Amino acid sequence: MARKLFNGRRTAAVLVVALWSAQLVSAATTSRHKTATKRQDSSSSAAQTTDSSTNAPASATTTHRHALSFWHPGFYNVAPQGSLAGTPGLWNTQFAETLAPGAFSVGVYGNRYTREPGGMVITDVNSGLAVGITKRLEFSWDSIGYRRVRTTSPEQLSFARGAGFTSFNEDVPFPRGFLTTGPANMQLALTYNLLSQERGAPFGLAVQGFVNVPYFQDYGEVVNHFGVDTGEYSFGDNVLVDKWMGSAGIIAANIGYRHINAADAGGRLYIPFRDEILWSYGVEFPRQSRLQGIVELNGEVPFGAGAHPDMFGPTSPVDSTWGIRLSPVSWMGLNAGYRLADNAKYGTSSGFVVGLSFGTPEAPPAPPVPPTLTCQADQATVEPGTTVNVTATASPAGTYSYFWTTTGGKLTPNQAQAQLDTTNLAPGMYTVAVRADNGQGGFADCKTNVEVREKPKNPPTVTCTADPTTVKPGAAVTLTAQASSPDNRPLTYAWTTTAGQLDTNNQATAHLDTTGVAPGTVTATVTVTDDRNLSAQCSSTVTVQAPPPAPTASLGTTIRFKRRSARVDNAAKAALDDIALRLQQDPNARAVVVGSGSTTRLAKERAINTKAYLTREKGVSADRIELRYQTGQGRNAEVWIVPQGASYTGSAQTFTPVTRRVRRRYVRHHVVRHHAARHHAKKSGATTTSTTTTTTTTTK
Repeated sequence: MARKLFNGRRTAAVLVVALWSAQLVSAATTSRHKTATKRQDSSSSAAQTTDSSTNAPASATTTHRHALSFWHPGFYNVAPQGSLAGTPGLWNTQFAETLAPGAFSVGVYGNRYTREPGGMVITDVNSGLAVGITKRLEFSWDSIGYRRVRTTSPEQLSFARGAGFTSFNEDVPFPRGFLTTGPANMQLALTYNLLSQERGAPFGLAVQGFVNVPYFQDYGEVVNHFGVDTGEYSFGDNVLVDKWMGSAGIIAANIGYRHINAADAGGRLYIPFRDEILWSYGVEFPRQSRLQGIVELNGEVPFGAGAHPDMFGPTSPVDSTWGIRLSPVSWMGLNAGYRLADNAKYGTSSGFVVGLSFGTPEAPPAPPVPPTLTCQADQATVEPGTTVNVTATASPAGTYSYFWTTTGGKLTPNQAQAQLDTTNLAPGMYTVAVRADNGQGGFADCKTNVEVREKPKNPPTVTCTADPTTVKPGAAVTLTAQASSPDNRPLTYAWTTTAGQLDTNNQATAHLDTTGVAPGTVTATVTVTDDRNLSAQCSSTVTVQAPPPAPTASLGTTIRFKRRSARVDNAAKAALDDIALRLQQDPNARAVVVGSGSTTRLAKERAINTKAYLTREKGVSADRIELRYQTGQGRNAEVWIVPQGASYTGSAQTFTPVTRRVRRRYVRHHVVRHHAARHHAKKSGATTTSTTTTTTTTTK
């Protein structure tokens, strides 16, 4: 297939030259546009700058919104014109860009080409019409109303010799004799655009479905009389692609598929035609001009099952065409091209394309609309030295020349924009004026005001903090000020306080000593001043708390003893358990045990036994318990809780117990109680393992 597609070596070479020429056109157009723009920019840069000492207006001219065509400006803007199929395109190659809703294109052509076998020189008279339905959908109709087939080698055709169908052409299988004429078929198609360069896509892409309807389907008319068509329906689809190369030209390519129904004459004749791949590509250059060159290459490739008429070689034609399209008016073109059958073997290889192509006429130009002009400064109020940008907007869009003036300052124009330099301007109101001229007798004026004001003097700002904000008398407080000047001026600090002493008063950070300060609120104030004597103040408050009351000892419990006894009974133990818990909760507290009795000895033993229970039974450290005694004060022992920092203020006297003697008595009592318990158990017939702990009492 590749060999068949590229048999057109001469056309391929012409196509390459056409593409190269189109690139030269694009480069020349771009260079010309850039040169014009550069000259205009240079002219704008060299324009006189307006300031307050001159009244001469500065002008700037906008560039045209279109780049000029490579051809004369009069050869500009050609409407899309019809191809052989009636749709916008070259001749055999259609464009992917569809017509706008309501727009149309028409093509009327004479088209001569050669087909094998038989050396058939075919001349078609084509007419086609395409209409835009929506911005994406397009309907087209084209017709071969007349076809003339001149057979130069009829001996190569099976039908002409009356033999079986072993040598024929799929498009014209039934020619009779040397000359056959008649109507061929018409085609109906719908084209849907997927990508449009008009809508910003990088290339155009469309899909198309079509059906071919023969004018005659009766076997007698098709075979015996006319013989210029298959007499059967065919249908298929195409993929259309195109690419604009700026103003240089358009590259277009089509590829499609066509299915031809088998020729069936009710048993008298049956030919299963093969399907075909249809392809074409080409270039039109320049893209917009009254005179355009067209070069294209197209062909057909049969494939699949069906009759293979290969006696005189494959019937896969490749045609190349090159020529011109001249548009005396924007909506009509005169077409003339030379067509070459690149793989013709027996018939003449030369052909032609001639005809008229039409597009939608351009609407008459609307009368010129008087321009309107608006202008705006990006800053309405500025300080001296500020640059103000002023923009002018003219309507409707078009080509305008701008003339700028100002009542003060230095003005630098740049087409529809200008910059006003306010350096050294005195405070006041200044006006910038602009005129837009369309070069057709229409112009509009606009003014905008800019106020120059003296730079404001901003005082400093300051915030301050105290850390901590609540203290006890004598504690130190850190005072911190954070100040700044919006105008970046130097700053000084001054601190004052309603009480206490400051270590410094002229720094951003100061320290307040609250020694001797009465409880209450102390206010520290900082004043920040710049070199223009503009200032700001900030205050922070500190709360000085009253000192807490001194801790005092409190009576934790009073345990009772029997007359002339120092034993700690169960009721006393329960009270002492609470004392032990309080000592555990406050590990810095201590206990003072004051024993009372009728004698010194009894009072001391009661204190000693109370401490023994707390230390041995409850695990309280002995060094946290102080022993005292007093006589004549009853049969009890007082336990005082003394917090850290407090002291016992009672009159009881301290003493140091004789540890060994007390322990002996304490142990002796336990042994006696243990033996008594065992003796009682033996008498009752039971065994006991418990031991009751009490203290030894002394009776006096």
